[in-house]
Amino acid sequence: MSDIEWAEKQLELQMQGKDWRALDKALVTFFREQQQLPAALALLIGQCSFALSAGHLCLSVKRMPQQSEQDWQALMALYPALFQLERDDNQPFVYANNALYMRRYYSYQQQIAQYLQQSSERSQQLRQAINPALLNQLLEPLFPATAATQVEPDWQRLSCAIAASSSFSVITGGPGTGKTTTVVKLLLVLQQLQQQQGAAPLTIQLAAPTGKAAVRLRSSIRNTLDKLPASAEIKSQVPTDVSTLHKLLGARAQSRQFKQNALEPLALDLLVVDEASMLDVELMAALLSALPAHARLILLGDKDQLASVEAGALMAELCQWAEQGQYWPATAAWLEQLSSAAIPVHLISQQGKALEQQIGMLRVSHRFDPQSGIAKLATAVNSGQSTEVAAICRAEYADLQYLAAAEFPQLKQLVLTGQVQKQRPDAAGFSFYLQIAAQPPALDATDLQIDHWAQQVLTDFSAFQLLCAVRQGPLGVEQLNLTVERILHQAGLIHYSSQHSARQGSLWYAGRPVMVMQNDYALGLMNGDVGICLARPYQGKWILAVAFASEDSSKAVRWVLPSRLQQVETAYAITVHKSQGSEFRHAVLVLPDQFSPVLTRELIYTGITRAAKLFSLICGKAELLAKAVELKVQRQGDVRL
Repeated sequence: MSDIEWAEKQLELQMQGKDWRALDKALVTFFREQQQLPAALALLIGQCSFALSAGHLCLSVKRMPQQSEQDWQALMALYPALFQLERDDNQPFVYANNALYMRRYYSYQQQIAQYLQQSSERSQQLRQAINPALLNQLLEPLFPATAATQVEPDWQRLSCAIAASSSFSVITGGPGTGKTTTVVKLLLVLQQLQQQQGAAPLTIQLAAPTGKAAVRLRSSIRNTLDKLPASAEIKSQVPTDVSTLHKLLGARAQSRQFKQNALEPLALDLLVVDEASMLDVELMAALLSALPAHARLILLGDKDQLASVEAGALMAELCQWAEQGQYWPATAAWLEQLSSAAIPVHLISQQGKALEQQIGMLRVSHRFDPQSGIAKLATAVNSGQSTEVAAICRAEYADLQYLAAAEFPQLKQLVLTGQVQKQRPDAAGFSFYLQIAAQPPALDATDLQIDHWAQQVLTDFSAFQLLCAVRQGPLGVEQLNLTVERILHQAGLIHYSSQHSARQGSLWYAGRPVMVMQNDYALGLMNGDVGICLARPYQGKWILAVAFASEDSSKAVRWVLPSRLQQVETAYAITVHKSQGSEFRHAVLVLPDQFSPVLTRELIYTGITRAAKLFSLICGKAELLAKAVELKVQRQGDVRL
């Protein structure tokens, strides 16, 4: 078969098959008609578009069979209006770094890379201008030396120092390593530096990708700030309100554009973004466009969590050397002036890049005992040790439960009480929040009493959550939600009419948890926000209304009538992707009985680390778990280029 025949055959298979999206096929059809493209280039364009749906920024031409890179370049050169090879005439496709990009994503990547380069130059200037003795004086009360920090560096303290001396910085670490605590102390230090220099306080904004991540960050910051040794004046200069990024940037409905941009930048001196692993390159590029030239940016997040749903793996790329440190000898010497312990030799390298000097990694978890089941399992998964993972699952740990199969009696017990096999002190089922939901205030209760009750229901709901790897199938989100609903109905914990359809989300009832699946700018609700439908008193009668956690610190909750919620789904079970930015006292990860490409090391790790006290794993086939642990996400494209 000739190359031409092969390309024609492959293109026909993709256009008639189910792999490519309708969007990919439409793009191919458009360019074939407009440019009279040969099948090989049409196939290349289709694969490039399809790669975006898998999270890649580009298509590596090396992965395209039949032709060499030189052959592909020669073929693309015949269509200069379509493909940019050398001269930039704003062609829709760009060939660079041995890969084919759609122009928009190439521009995002270049914009971020350029910002990182400029930030490294500014950071070096900032570090030279800071007096280490003064910085040390400000750090000491917030990070007092202990016996442990005489031996190993206090990475919270050093990450704070790194960020204080950088125009752009990243603080990464696993769950419980103290990212929020570190950044609150950092903001106190920066405001004190301003005070020492006789300058006005910094204008600081806090943001997160989702509403629930914003609410969690706000709560953490308030709790942390109250306990820290600093004057009331300095504490008042640290904000506690947190916005979603879309709200901060002023998202426009039915548009990719934002109100805040290069022409209308944000009015701030410093921006902190939590849960940065959820950032995709398009949102990051929009954020950078809206940043004033002088402003600092600090990203917080876990580099090992799932990457964003959209294209790119921003946090993983930024922190690809964080584990190894890669600090220059000069950086290490500077940090040692601020530490009671030396920087370990294996973290020092003359070959480190400039960006590594702006990244701090927190290496000690204060949430999990290193000997706990959750800590051991998360570490083994993160290291790709499938044999060790299997051994930990079989062992007896107080904070782990392993279910070999989703048998109905076990699942019913798990859903109701969170208990399987033996009593676990931190177990919780859905009955925990439903009991509170069934006890509303009296009809004549005040709005404040009603709001506080709803807030308690929302808090108690976060005690237990089912997490799924997939949406379809018997162990996917859609079917599992129906199964849980049936179990709760039979147990008398939720009540709906006999006409309740088998179609998920067909009727509203008290106690129904829902997740917003699409941004609703009119209601101020973002994709991923979770609410609970409750029977609440209203003007002397009972009505159904959905309570959502409020981003506004002056309100406990916000209420929305069910009739106004169009894009929501029942949320007893949610995908692991949707759980990012959340923490549950008891998290249950449900793996499918058939392999899926979404089953990866990052997904398993993210599911495990949503659990604060107890983690349960439902896995029908041990070999699927092993395969997932060994499969690490590799997305094409790199913002560090």
